[in-house]
Amino acid sequence: MKTWQKGLFAAGVFGLAIVVFIAIQATATPPLQKDKSGSLAPLVVTQQLQAQPHRFELQLWAEVKPKEQTTLTPEVSGRVIALDPNFIAGGVITKGTVLVQLDDADYQVALLSAQAAVASAESALSQEQAQARVAERELQHLSRDQITALALRQPQLLSAEAALKSAQAGLQKAQRDLERTRITAPYDALVVNRNIGLGQVVSSGTALGQLYSVEQAELYVPVASFDLAYLPAERAGIPAQLKTEHFIRDAQVVRDLGLVNSQTRMSHLVVQLDDPYAVRSEQPVIRFGQYVEVRLTGRVEDNVYTIPQDALSNGKVWLLQPDMTMVQQEVEVVRQTGKFAYVKAGLTDGQQLILTVPNFPQAGMAVRTTQSDSELVKAE
Repeated sequence: MKTWQKGLFAAGVFGLAIVVFIAIQATATPPLQKDKSGSLAPLVVTQQLQAQPHRFELQLWAEVKPKEQTTLTPEVSGRVIALDPNFIAGGVITKGTVLVQLDDADYQVALLSAQAAVASAESALSQEQAQARVAERELQHLSRDQITALALRQPQLLSAEAALKSAQAGLQKAQRDLERTRITAPYDALVVNRNIGLGQVVSSGTALGQLYSVEQAELYVPVASFDLAYLPAERAGIPAQLKTEHFIRDAQVVRDLGLVNSQTRMSHLVVQLDDPYAVRSEQPVIRFGQYVEVRLTGRVEDNVYTIPQDALSNGKVWLLQPDMTMVQQEVEVVRQTGKFAYVKAGLTDGQQLILTVPNFPQAGMAVRTTQSDSELVKAE
């Protein structure tokens, strides 16, 4: 090969090498950001901060209890001749159901006797009234000073009237006693237990059984003093939710007991739930004695920053500055619950909160983010 050909070939190879080098430089990833020592800066994840209104919610626990519970007792004596089929432990009964029927034969007789006594007293009163009118006519020729009350039969008339009232009172008692042989449910109820059987003779005051009202349930919810600050000043009417493993039911606070327990130092709010056993609705059933989560809707706080609990340490957070260095900021936390903390002061909108803090963090430490890496690649 001639000399000039060799030179031309060498120049071609050199030119091709330059083209390849330029192409590699154009497609190569630029070096990532490094700290002052020249080491690769730690990678962090950030969140842009924005204050928003926040409604606080308290998550508490309480036991479901009946609002009313009654030990059923008769007001008259008698032999049990009938029992409602649902008047057994675990039975659910509706208001007005006749649970126990006592033998009323004697009370029927007493009612007839009282009715007869009233009729007799009415007759006696009518006779006295007639005699009083006759006496008044017969004594018209005498002066008023000469006429006595006895002559006008006024004492006899008053006695007859009193006898009628007494007979009427006896009739009312006989009617009430007869009605009381039918012992009814005072409200929609769950039968807790029954203490009697058919044929048993019971007397006034005998415990027949125990009932729990299923019309309404109550929960005495313990609330710590520092949590009360997050509820409205007017407690009655605060919305509440009762949460179990499978469903949620709506309820509401009806009153504050107004006391602080001397042992637990807790206040108590009373939450009321209507129709817990779904007797008159299609709601899920919540049983008495069940322990449920109670969520109370609290007040609204304006301009609150919601940050992850893990980003907070001893009342301070780490922020990312525009020059990609870290700075620690002290904040005012108004509440911490679950996975989140709620900050009222110490932060401003647009700041970048560092969520994944590097090991051994220091103020001024250079860091990088996936976003900064992407921007650096584009800039190159």
